[in-house]
Amino acid sequence: MMKREVEIPEQLKHSLFFSEKERVEWPAEASLSSAPFFIYELSGEGKPWLVEDKGLDMIEKEWFLLKAELESKFQRRDRDTQVQMKTAIALFLMKLFWGNGQPVRLNGWDKQVKKLDVQPVNVTDRLAFVFHRPYSYHSYRQVRELMIEQDKLLAKKAAMKEKK
Repeated sequence: MMKREVEIPEQLKHSLFFSEKERVEWPAEASLSSAPFFIYELSGEGKPWLVEDKGLDMIEKEWFLLKAELESKFQRRDRDTQVQMKTAIALFLMKLFWGNGQPVRLNGWDKQVKKLDVQPVNVTDRLAFVFHRPYSYHSYRQVRELMIEQDKLLAKKAAMKEKK
């Protein structure tokens, strides 16, 4: 069986998630919570950010499992959190962008995030902190809080939409 490779689009190039390579190997079973991250943006197939709750529900299921795993690792002072923290950061970025009806854009992410309507307070500064020390407990706490805040903001947006 021939291995399928996918080109990394310019908008997804970021050193935390992809090396300097132009292409990435496509896994047999792609998922939101394993590398390569941002499978929908990479493949161009399916656009969950355009379907109101579909993408957000998928993210929530993955986050629920991942959060428990990270809590356990940090409680045990297990420093082997790189894979899980990359996943947590990727899931938050998906929630942030998809919740605004857009695909994830990592290249120039700070400028892209500032254009989003629904976002937690000081999200660019907080994400800059997380990107600077992505595997620390403090970064995990920040991502966890960002997830909670984004959930609340998206719920508020949905409630306001229903009122109209």
